[in-house]
Amino acid sequence: MANSEARRVSTGWFSRSADGPRDARPLFVQLPLLWKAMILTSFLINLILIGVIVGGLFFVWKWRPELGSTMLNAQSFAQGNVAELRDVVQQLQAAHIKTTIPLDQQLPLKGKGVVVPVDQQTQVTLTSDVPLNLAGADIDLGAGNRLRAQNISLVLPAGTPLNIALKMDIPLDNVTIPIRLDVPVDIAMADTELAPQFKRLGNVVDRLVYPVRDVVDLPDVQKPDPPQVPK
Repeated sequence: MANSEARRVSTGWFSRSADGPRDARPLFVQLPLLWKAMILTSFLINLILIGVIVGGLFFVWKWRPELGSTMLNAQSFAQGNVAELRDVVQQLQAAHIKTTIPLDQQLPLKGKGVVVPVDQQTQVTLTSDVPLNLAGADIDLGAGNRLRAQNISLVLPAGTPLNIALKMDIPLDNVTIPIRLDVPVDIAMADTELAPQFKRLGNVVDRLVYPVRDVVDLPDVQKPDPPQVPK
């Protein structure tokens, strides 16, 4: 509607210029209300954006020392935490499971055919008197005196210690052996099923750090293996 009206005004001006003297009155075009609102809105938005940009530049210029210090602190914070995380993963890969497992149970040996060989010297103590009948004995009486007897009877009193040699095989059948001991355990994590998972965790951490290794000042981070997605 505004265009058609402007064309009519322009056409009328040209026609008057051709036929008679030019009209010096200014020409005004009536714009729709929606267009006016859009123009004002665009003007206000531009003013707001310019104000935000100017304010941001002024803020950066005024607080540039504090911002630089904050960036350094953030870099140190990220570097320390990332380095600690990588160290934790490496320590887990090289860790050992050390513990002591107490065993207290009964071990039945029934029909196992277990034979325990015994071959050692030991000392026993008589619990009662033991009579001895010897046929022919040579008794040393001391001072070069000796007594030869054909038959002699002796009694070993209770409590007499005797050194004896044991050499026999002892079969164990229908026997229950109590087992009470502490078993030390030392298992390397590299020898368990968790080792591949810890390695994958280390690769995930390196893949996250590698793109920003210069930012967090960790140049020793090498390019990790590509992701291993299980099928």
